[in-house]
Amino acid sequence: MTLRTYEIDDPVSSVMTKGILFVKSSKNLEEAVKIMSEFDIGSLLVSDNGKAVGIITSKDIVKILAKGDDLKKVKVKDVMQEPILKIPAHETISSALLKMKEQKINHLIVVDGEKIIGMVNPLNLLT
Repeated sequence: MTLRTYEIDDPVSSVMTKGILFVKSSKNLEEAVKIMSEFDIGSLLVSDNGKAVGIITSKDIVKILAKGDDLKKVKVKDVMQEPILKIPAHETISSALLKMKEQKINHLIVVDGEKIIGMVNPLNLLT
């Protein structure tokens, strides 16, 4: 892994991940895990009636596993984090990092107006 060169005042859109995957809130965690495994990703946006309503991460799933719950019996909507926190695409990388630190989260949804165009997390700063 090499460090990408970026400026802290570059727009967050310059480091975001594109092509965000969704899972329906009514699905069980086993289905979410399969999607995350298939695409080798650590998070999914959660949708309900075509609208993003939350996010689920591998950390959330590990907590359920640690409790011994059956992933087939737990619904995504019961575990997801909500609301999802957004950042406009033109905001700076430093703004995104500050927001993640203040909110104690690792994912921000990048938007252009109301349209979701990507996601950013601290690992986006490394490639």
